[in-house]
Amino acid sequence: MKGKIYVTDFFFTTCQSICPIMSTELERVYKQFANRNDVLILSHTVSPEEDSVNVLMDYATLHGVKDKRWLFLTGDKKHLYDMARTSYLLNMEEGNGDEDDFIHTQNFALVDKENRLRGFYDGTDSIEVSRLITDMNLLLEEYAYKGKHK
Repeated sequence: MKGKIYVTDFFFTTCQSICPIMSTELERVYKQFANRNDVLILSHTVSPEEDSVNVLMDYATLHGVKDKRWLFLTGDKKHLYDMARTSYLLNMEEGNGDEDDFIHTQNFALVDKENRLRGFYDGTDSIEVSRLITDMNLLLEEYAYKGKHK
């Protein structure tokens, strides 16, 4: 993620409530920044037991992903849940990532090129996602300005 601005979320492919809305909203973000190599989206599964690499690849195709600017990630459940709670602050509920623990959050986080959290957004709210896109553009302008005035 070094040198990239990115949006991150946590979802699962079989979700029938908030996740499809979130993924549709992230499609907007993906399309908005289609020509930017310094912008990424990282979607982490909260259900790594069911969301295999092949399942995630199919999900990416379903959402029109054609490159590595939107990554669908899996891994160890405890590590994924710890990241959601402590790295991205997207879920404040207590838990340890065991079989009884489950994260289901509609929140997106915006992370800058220095890996600092820059904002939180409700991924089910199109107005909030529009605000995310605006904030991403402002952040890109800030980096462009800094690059010209070194």
